[in-house]
Amino acid sequence: MSYEGTLTQLIAPNLALGWQSGVDLTFELRPIGESSANERSWNGKNVNLASGEFRLYAVRISSGRYEYLPPALAALWPGDEFDIVPPLKLGDMIPTGGQSRTLARKPHLGTVRCLTLAFEDVAFSLDGSVVTLATPAASPVRIFYQPEMRVFVKDPWEQTFKERDVDVSWSLPCEEVGGML
Repeated sequence: MSYEGTLTQLIAPNLALGWQSGVDLTFELRPIGESSANERSWNGKNVNLASGEFRLYAVRISSGRYEYLPPALAALWPGDEFDIVPPLKLGDMIPTGGQSRTLARKPHLGTVRCLTLAFEDVAFSLDGSVVTLATPAASPVRIFYQPEMRVFVKDPWEQTFKERDVDVSWSLPCEEVGGML
């Protein structure tokens, strides 16, 4: 889905981006805090006690300069869920000798790219979230893709309007829903 006249590659139907919004968006991605519960064992070895179910991402979408109208934020309240495909790419890899990899998130159709370390394209096939190379990797192969994510509004969003400059800025903090992996 694309938005007529907007410059963003973000796919988020619930935000109803239009031609005067999504001009210069910033996307921040990080693991949620609950993904880490690091402790030291009796001999000093690090052990992460966090459950694998907490390997989820926090996503913050923020506007940049020259935004004239905000997206449909008024309908989004903390806890509300919606789907997004952020334009940022997740990276993964297949080691030397390997031939397939199951990606951590479902890739959006047409966004997967496999590259050598010299950025040459590598032939592959995709079945769901499984990337399979045409031949075993002669050297590490990097995989880049845009993930499809189900997120919820984590904290209240913010919106600012500078009247003199007719400049709107906004920020929407979200986290992946979880329970779906």
